[in-house]
Amino acid sequence: MASIETLGPGDFGKGTKKRLPICFCLDVSGSMQGARIVSLNNALKAFFDTIKENTDATASVDVAIITYGGIVDVFQGFSPISKVAAPVVSERKRSYTPMGEGILTSLRLLEMRKQAYKDRGLKYYQPWLVLITDGKPEGPNAEEAFENAVRNLNEMEAADKVVVFNIGVGEDADMDSLRRVSVKREYPIRADEKNLSSYFQFLGSSSTNVVKGGDVSQLYQEIVEKEGIAPDDNEFDISKWVKQ
Repeated sequence: MASIETLGPGDFGKGTKKRLPICFCLDVSGSMQGARIVSLNNALKAFFDTIKENTDATASVDVAIITYGGIVDVFQGFSPISKVAAPVVSERKRSYTPMGEGILTSLRLLEMRKQAYKDRGLKYYQPWLVLITDGKPEGPNAEEAFENAVRNLNEMEAADKVVVFNIGVGEDADMDSLRRVSVKREYPIRADEKNLSSYFQFLGSSSTNVVKGGDVSQLYQEIVEKEGIAPDDNEFDISKWVKQ
């Protein structure tokens, strides 16, 4: 397990770049084995590669990885993306899905990171929480933890303290639970093993646009045309997701 907060005196040097903290909360329960975990790792690499193609984004984005499957693990505490490589996560076979605990841990990590910025006089963009699952909350006290997580996350999102990206992988993902995670996004994304990397590439490109002060709507349309992604009008419009 990584340290829950890895911010040190040398993390930013003398840099004063406005920070964009992004926390991935990733389902690694047993149902993610096989093609899904391979797809998830490929998608993470696509995200990292896309950001590192832009010097402004590379200098601004801080990333953390939370995994949940049987247990919740701070797989990677917050670090400048310039200093870390794309992670490779593994599924935990025959494990349940403590999604609520994963979300709550992610929120604590984001709050600690924001406080660290404030302590150092650094400005920051609205933090991102990227939630990935192929199932629904399961395990001891899973429903109670999920209700607590939804309540806390909804309050923070309503107060413009976090941007939520809720993504279900595969046909078994509980989209009703994912829909409750966000009060501002009417529908979550439904992805599969084939297009998850495209969505993560979009997230990387969107973060670049955020730090450059751009508009993501045109960017999304370009990715749709390039990758052949066909959004379901009844599920999502990702171009509306990012608020600077």
